[in-house]
Amino acid sequence: MPMQLEKKLVEDWAIEKLKERGWNYVESEKLNRLSFDEPLLLEDLKKKILEINKDAELVEEDLNAVINKLKYAPTDQNGHKEILKYLKYGVPIKTEKERIVKNIQLFDYKNFQNNDFLVTNQFEFFGREKIRLDILLIVNGIPLVNIECKNPYTGKKDYFDAYTQIKRYEKTAPELYKFVQIGVGFAEIVKYFPIVPWVEDVKQEVWKWEGYKEDEAIFEMLKPQVLLDILKNFIFVREFRGEMTKVIARYMQYRATNKIYQRVIDNLAGKTEKNKGLIWHWQGSGKTLTMIFSAHKLYFELGKPTIFFIVDRRDLERQFNEELSSLDLNFGFEKIESISALREVLIYDDYRGKRGVFLTLIHKFNLEEEFLLGELEEKGEIQKRKDIICFLDEIHRTQYGILASKMKKVLHNAFFFGFTGTPISKTYKEFGYIFGDIYEKEFYLDKYFIDEAERDGFIVPIVYELRKEKIKLKDEDLEWYLEKVDVDDIGDEAEISQLKEEVRKRIDEIKVILENRNEIQKVCKDLSKHFKENFEGKFKGLIVTGSRKACVRYKEILDKYLPPEYSEVVMTFGQDDAEEIQEYRKKLIERFKINDTNEIVAKIIEKFRKEEYPKLLIVTDMLITGFDEPKLGVLYLHKILKNHRLLQTIARVNRPYIEKNVGLIVDYVGIFKYLKKAFKIYLDEDIKVIEQKVKEKRKLFDEFLELLNKLKEIFGEIVGNFERESFDRALEILKREDTGTKFVELYRNLRRWFEFLVTDERMIKYLKDYKWLSALYEYYLKLVRPMIDEIKLEKYFQKTIEIIHALTEVSDFKQKIKPTIVDLNYIKALKESNLTEEQKIIGTVNALRYICSLNQKNPIYKSIAERVKELIKKWEENEIDVFTLGVGVDEILNYIQIKEKEKETTKLNEVEFGIKLILENCQKIKKEDVEKITKEIFEKIQQNLFPDWSKNPAISKEISRKIREYLAEVKQHYNLNYDEFDKLHQEIFEFILNL
Repeated sequence: MPMQLEKKLVEDWAIEKLKERGWNYVESEKLNRLSFDEPLLLEDLKKKILEINKDAELVEEDLNAVINKLKYAPTDQNGHKEILKYLKYGVPIKTEKERIVKNIQLFDYKNFQNNDFLVTNQFEFFGREKIRLDILLIVNGIPLVNIECKNPYTGKKDYFDAYTQIKRYEKTAPELYKFVQIGVGFAEIVKYFPIVPWVEDVKQEVWKWEGYKEDEAIFEMLKPQVLLDILKNFIFVREFRGEMTKVIARYMQYRATNKIYQRVIDNLAGKTEKNKGLIWHWQGSGKTLTMIFSAHKLYFELGKPTIFFIVDRRDLERQFNEELSSLDLNFGFEKIESISALREVLIYDDYRGKRGVFLTLIHKFNLEEEFLLGELEEKGEIQKRKDIICFLDEIHRTQYGILASKMKKVLHNAFFFGFTGTPISKTYKEFGYIFGDIYEKEFYLDKYFIDEAERDGFIVPIVYELRKEKIKLKDEDLEWYLEKVDVDDIGDEAEISQLKEEVRKRIDEIKVILENRNEIQKVCKDLSKHFKENFEGKFKGLIVTGSRKACVRYKEILDKYLPPEYSEVVMTFGQDDAEEIQEYRKKLIERFKINDTNEIVAKIIEKFRKEEYPKLLIVTDMLITGFDEPKLGVLYLHKILKNHRLLQTIARVNRPYIEKNVGLIVDYVGIFKYLKKAFKIYLDEDIKVIEQKVKEKRKLFDEFLELLNKLKEIFGEIVGNFERESFDRALEILKREDTGTKFVELYRNLRRWFEFLVTDERMIKYLKDYKWLSALYEYYLKLVRPMIDEIKLEKYFQKTIEIIHALTEVSDFKQKIKPTIVDLNYIKALKESNLTEEQKIIGTVNALRYICSLNQKNPIYKSIAERVKELIKKWEENEIDVFTLGVGVDEILNYIQIKEKEKETTKLNEVEFGIKLILENCQKIKKEDVEKITKEIFEKIQQNLFPDWSKNPAISKEISRKIREYLAEVKQHYNLNYDEFDKLHQEIFEFILNL
């Protein structure tokens, strides 16, 4: 797109791209609408309902019943849930002719060409106030997607404006946005998100598609057939822990799901014999949802097949159970609790097998051989069925053992799709025969690796810090384990018990060190200090120990260095546990006053997620796979892991969170010293990527220097000069919004790295420059961007705050000019401060800009907003200098004082005073006539201004009409042209509407 593109051209370009993909453009004025407060194109919708549901023999009463269910659905959370169900599965009504309940479909999902796809722009809607949408996508008369466009080439961060505009519209036009499902912000970046009005900030995603740049890839997502697919299968209401929101697929989830879907459909149609596939998506990319999306799409397409979600660990089963239970899927699922329960599912319906969706541990397939080879072999119709789909999550060794054989025996013709967040092995032993096609070299059906996930912002980089010198584990023992022992987790007692005696003996010797109280004490002493200095109050931590016995000892010893509430143990308990573990269990039950340890563990995890304490969880086996908690910032590793288990474990800290640049692994055993050996089973190219992405903490210093140099390039030689004039020069450089935005972004990243690397001795050399940039940031924040309130974030950069406090002048300034309320008192404090005149002027004009945006309903500030904006623009473009800017600012402040006094003394009410100020801005209306016209306008509309009148579209239109009729007389009397007349009408009506 050409660089000079204006917002309107962006809009036109977007419409052209949509037309190329099958959308029909209709000008908003020509849409078949009944009124501006009606969100649906009712006649279009009725026509399509009759066409799509022709077999239902609908009559007019049926159509009205469908329309009424849509129109009268509430605009609250439950209403949104109800509407989305109608859009997906149809509207249930009892038909007039047959008197039976039928689901009346709103879209033809099977043949997308049978639907009407309209794109329109500048779509006006009268809700609680009048809004105008840039682009609206309408299918069969129902609005589904709102695109808001900003100019992507201003150099400003305009995407956020587009996003917040849609979020504002959600609240001002609830009747429209209960139907709209997707918002798209189109600016310097393009992101999409689900419409969730009751959630202040929702996740926003970038859609990527091979062969397209990001600004055009979004239109691939909005292709008619793709949009309908997303609506039906990839957007859901989610209710979890008492909170409701919506989830929508990321691009790699959509891509993988449709590859799975196509493989099943092609196989059943006889187009291919392939009936399996491996989905390799990196940890944190949303594999669980991908499986659920796939299951949902196949469930309804295949007419109630049998679908199994199969996992190999109880914690994964629990997490899967939570996810399935939280989504509004329109089908239920059964959790298989025992081998006998699985047997009942298999023999159901005369051995054809039960249909539906099931969640099970793979261990439940440990069926008796006499059942497998006798009863099932003889009667088992389920073995012949092809409409069985198995999704297997993070299952590695179990997939080529006895359990896998039994599973394949039972589900002989089923589809098998394996999901992993870790690479495939060199030998391909684990997946080649189960999920891939080694003859056609199809190692995976879909791949999304660590570099893509990092680039897309779904994960943060993982870095490690070696602290092995703290304990006595020998290097030769570690190397021996990494190279010779074919077990990924030294704590996996079941697998280690099957190894040769001499190997088990040496492993036991290593475990003795990992469980040794003296060694644990050394780690706890170091760990507690490290956590308090680097993560206290910011993020939470996970301590991964060598065994359950070690967990108990860690808790006991850690309580000597940190308050007891800081940490809790999360592990399983058994009847045959060692006495030490049984004693801890008794104390735990006594402390929580709950007998069920599973319930206690669930309570601990819930508190860890939601409350301040505990800050650290001590684990050995639980939570090191599948546990997603973005607040996890650090993992202390005192256990030997490798291959899949190591990758799964370290990925616990890679979820993004506020001010979180990286996830840190503190290595107390030295695994990261032998990274290649720890991952030796993987392909060389995959090890290379992992080595590039999993870096040592010390090596991140270059990232800090790169950012520092970029910031120094902006300001040149004045960096490090603490004379007050140097800050004047810096603020002059930052007066353009694009430069200021760049500075804020770079500095915040620099600050994150500084906080993370502050203990590195190399920092001393660059401390002066960092202090200067931090001081400038404080000035800039208070003088240019007073709307940015960082108080909530201060806990994430305590080291920087200490530096600022050490700079006396900046610290005094920060205390006097507090950012809590930006108002005229704030401006007064600025003017009385010890700032230079230039700084006072800059601070005052930007405070005014913010006050105007904050007080849009106040008629005084609304009347000066454009003047302030114009002054700043002239200064930014060097048409005036800072002192001329100051003269203009003083004139505006004087005007505010005059009008505030006038407002106090006038007999006009709030509405009348606002109308008066708007009329005063019209040069053609005589000053002496303004008050008379004001009162006459108010008299015309006064009777309509009852409480909450703006929520009634009919009253809004009536008030608008009365104002317009009266102003038509004013237009004629004062010889106003049409634009002047229309502007007056719009400003007065919008002012009254927004009061």
